[in-house]
Amino acid sequence: NQHLVDALRGQVQQFLHCGTIWVHGPTVEAPTTEAAERKPFGDYGIKKAQIEKDLLNETRKNGFPASILHPGHIVGPGWTPLNPAGHFNNIAFETLAKGETLTLANFGLETVHHVHADDVAQAFFKAMLNWSTAVGESFHTVSPQALSLRGYAERMALYFGQEARLEFLPWEAFKTTLSEQEAQAVWDHIMHSPNCSIAKAQRLINYQPRYSSLEAVQEAVTWLRANGQIEA
Repeated sequence: NQHLVDALRGQVQQFLHCGTIWVHGPTVEAPTTEAAERKPFGDYGIKKAQIEKDLLNETRKNGFPASILHPGHIVGPGWTPLNPAGHFNNIAFETLAKGETLTLANFGLETVHHVHADDVAQAFFKAMLNWSTAVGESFHTVSPQALSLRGYAERMALYFGQEARLEFLPWEAFKTTLSEQEAQAVWDHIMHSPNCSIAKAQRLINYQPRYSSLEAVQEAVTWLRANGQIEA
């Protein structure tokens, strides 16, 4: 990253970096602001947090024109959404579509924070349009509101014309019902339990997401159903 900064120093009006809301680590106060104290964990979150720190330090010390945008769980047509179980296996959606019982970890009260890919693109565009207020800043790029896993499951069941049938298991028992890959995904998401504020992005770059979390997910699921990737 430093090599890129050195190569571009004095050559660009603005440098946009795509971060992640996982720079925060576990949620403490919700909704989380960009200024909240950070305790990232996991290789991805830790490295993204360090990149952000380095870029903003370059802006403060040397005037490098960096702006950082932190997307949530990106979704849209052609994407497999993070599902209400906390992983990416579409069987969770199929279970809800059939009116069968879906098991969630704990009590399903952890949160996830999606964003439509179009809204991520909007944020980057708005950051360029408003570069004078975007330089030296980081912005959450998420939908207006996060979803609890339980609420997410209930609303998706309604989307399929069903009433959600949910069961709950403590994490240690729940993970034994999953593949290793699925268990790792669920653990990452419930440990972060993101719920991020977009107030700063609204104020400084006029970020106005068009999609709620559910609208973004449902558009993606509609596409997956139409293309035979979800049997529902």
